[in-house]
Amino acid sequence: MKRLSCLVAALAMSAPVLAGDVGVSVRVGEPGFYGRIDVGNLPAPRVVYAQPIVVAPASSNVAPAPIYLHVPPGHARNWRKHCARYDACGVPVYFVRDRWYNDVYVPYSRRGDRVAEPAPVYVAPPPPASPRLYTVPVASVHAVMGPPEQRCWVERQQVVERGDVNVPGAIAGAVIGGLLGHQIGGGRGRDVTTAGGAVAGAAIGANVGRDSEVYGRDVQRCRTVRGDARPAYWDVTYRFRGHVHRAQFGAPPGRTILVDEQGAPQS
Repeated sequence: MKRLSCLVAALAMSAPVLAGDVGVSVRVGEPGFYGRIDVGNLPAPRVVYAQPIVVAPASSNVAPAPIYLHVPPGHARNWRKHCARYDACGVPVYFVRDRWYNDVYVPYSRRGDRVAEPAPVYVAPPPPASPRLYTVPVASVHAVMGPPEQRCWVERQQVVERGDVNVPGAIAGAVIGGLLGHQIGGGRGRDVTTAGGAVAGAAIGANVGRDSEVYGRDVQRCRTVRGDARPAYWDVTYRFRGHVHRAQFGAPPGRTILVDEQGAPQS
């Protein structure tokens, strides 16, 4: 009888479906069950390790499919020691988490309903790879000045305006001046003085009675000046991979600049 009891205990220990400390009456899908589970159509379960654990890889070239096990935490941490109890030393094993088993798998097994998928977990995308940059020497730099500007202003100017010409006075002055000139000199010289007297008399007579008016008015003045003393941009020439490149910079560059694979400048 004692030998039979020992044999039964040994068979229970070697069974692939274990019940932990609660007895062999616990079945898969019930709380406290430890052993192999079939996830069926459920979403991928939450597992302890992201990669499957294999103690003894298979000798054949065909790798066996991984299985899912629910085991005590101590068994998962020391799997090499406990894998034989589950008959799973030569297959890849995923260990499902206790919370997933109790909160998701147990209700699913009891009701047979499809369990809602867990909320998606955001995974940040990897940062983009930094472009490769090259240092190239600057061949030439030219400062380009801005275009000339026209500057205008308004200033006050004094203006003198006289009245209309006195035509009758001009005629009378010409007659009087001619007569006076005729009386001066003799011969050919008399003719000259007569003509000159007429012109002078006309000028005097034309201005007789003319009024002069002085007033101020705004006058716009303009002149062209050079643009701002600071250059508008710097024209830079450099060579990259056998080709001459030109670029415009808002500030004077140093002796070298950074360019990308296409030779475009990088700030």
